[in-house]
Amino acid sequence: MKKNMLISMLTLCAFCSPICFNTVHNNALNTPGTAEAATYLDDSSKNFGISADNMYLTSLSVLNSLDYEIIEMQSKSGYILFRTGAKDYIMTVTAITPVTSNIKILPANSVYSTGTTVQKTIFNELELNKLNLLKKQG
Repeated sequence: MKKNMLISMLTLCAFCSPICFNTVHNNALNTPGTAEAATYLDDSSKNFGISADNMYLTSLSVLNSLDYEIIEMQSKSGYILFRTGAKDYIMTVTAITPVTSNIKILPANSVYSTGTTVQKTIFNELELNKLNLLKKQG
């Protein structure tokens, strides 16, 4: 009797543990913070049809015109650390092709719960300045 009980308990544990593990694992992947961060990251990056060098200089100009405090910048690696009120952001400008660049704006402390208003404002200003830059080049 004890032997049958032991076998049934072991069998039950063997079948239940993968189910419990998968449930815990799937719940960890589907937390609201994970979905928020993914959406935030999508809204924080944008491609522009301008070279990275020109986009870097245009980004500095836009940040200055928006009265954001530029804390640190490095043109070689293409990043700008700036402050809006009490929050710090990192903007990176990377070259995709010689005439296409990508700009990514993320919070310096990696907390993605503040919304994307700053990013949208900067991207809108960059679009306006891009049109002026293309007119001057063309």
